[in-house]
This record gives sequence, structure tokens and C-alpha cells, in this order.
Amino acid sequence: MSDQNQRTNPPEVEALYPNGSTPQPRFDRASALCSIGSTPLIITGALRQLFLQHFADPQNLISATLREYLTTEGVWQENGSSLLVEAITRFDISHLGTRPALIIKDNAWQWQRVVIGNLAAYDAMTGTHYYAGLWTGSHTVFVISQQAAETQQIAVEVMRLLLYYGAQLQQDFNLQRFQVMEVGALSALKESREHYVVPVTVQYVAPESWYTEQEAPRLKKIVFKASEMLKTVFT
Repeated sequence: MSDQNQRTNPPEVEALYPNGSTPQPRFDRASALCSIGSTPLIITGALRQLFLQHFADPQNLISATLREYLTTEGVWQENGSSLLVEAITRFDISHLGTRPALIIKDNAWQWQRVVIGNLAAYDAMTGTHYYAGLWTGSHTVFVISQQAAETQQIAVEVMRLLLYYGAQLQQDFNLQRFQVMEVGALSALKESREHYVVPVTVQYVAPESWYTEQEAPRLKKIVFKASEMLKTVFT
């Protein structure tokens, strides 16, 4: 075949891909939660991992005042105490001591219908039903410390972390919405008079989809017998 019969790209396209280069298809980053879906436990674990990584180094902190304060106080030194980040189901107030803490608590989830009967689609050929809906849920992060000012500063840091990176967290957590709803007022911790607490609440919307299919194709449920078919023809 001559070169004249071969299809070529425009010169400006050819310039983007020199000889020997192999273009790669690029897609949006898939969320690790796509295969298992969102649950209160999964969101709790994801938030805990987020806070552990963010507060692991003072240089990660958004607030310069908090960064300088915690570094000066030695909170982030290896031989000192560290910030406790834990789910409320594993939290023991007696183990808190003098270190600040972030305690993560999941709140109620409410089902939200988007279509009648949750039925999004139906395949008449296979009998498969496709369903979909949304879960509206929230989590509260309790910021606890022995000093009122420190408690409020860490609460603001948590709020800004969730607010500034909300769009990225929404994508990573495979959610349709993720937003900070409220930063509560400072109050004394009921379980310990020596500690203060500030709650920070985030709300999100998690999609849920599933399908049901028949054990056998629809036509396999119909049994054809030659003798019965002949009777209807010749009688």
C-alpha cells in the first residue's frame, strides 16, 4: 500500500506525539470505595486516616499560630505526648491525660429516594432490576483539650481542613456532597471537668446502587413439550 493511501494526522497532532512515543489513555482517579461502598464505619476510618496524616507534622497545619504554639509546647516532639485521634467506640477518657484528642463519632444515616420504589432501570430481556438511592449522613469530630484556647484553635484547624479540601474529600470518599455544617460552642467535657470540647460536624451524601437478577433467563421458565404442542395443532 502506498503512503498516499495511508491516513495521517494533521501536522499539529503529529507534533504532540513524536515517533516512538506511546500515548496513554487517562481517566479520572477511581475511588477505592467504589468496590465496597460507603458505610458509617468506612467514613469514620477515612476521617481518622485523614487527621492522622494531617497532624503528623506541624508543617502540615494550616494555622501558623497553632503550628508555632504546638511546636513550642513540645506536643509534636517524639519524647512528648501526641495528638490522640480515635473513633468514639474505642475512646477511653482515662487514657487521655494531658494530650489533646480528636474523637470521631458517626451520626444517623437517612435514606433518600431519587426514583419511585428505588427502581432506576429494568432490563426486559434478562429481567434484571436496577435500583439506586442516596444516604444522607453526618459525622461529628469532638476536639478535646485541657486548655480552652488550644481546643478552639484545633477545632478551627479541623474545620478548615474539612472545608478547604472538601471537594477533594468528596471525590476520594466517592460522595455526592461533603460539607462542614457546624462548629459548636466551647463547653466543659461532662466526663472530665479538666477538659474542654468543641464539636465539628460534617454532612455528606453517599450514593447506593444495586441490582437483582433472576436465577434463570425468562424463557427458560417456559417448558416446551412436543406432544403438548401437537395436541393443540391437530385437535
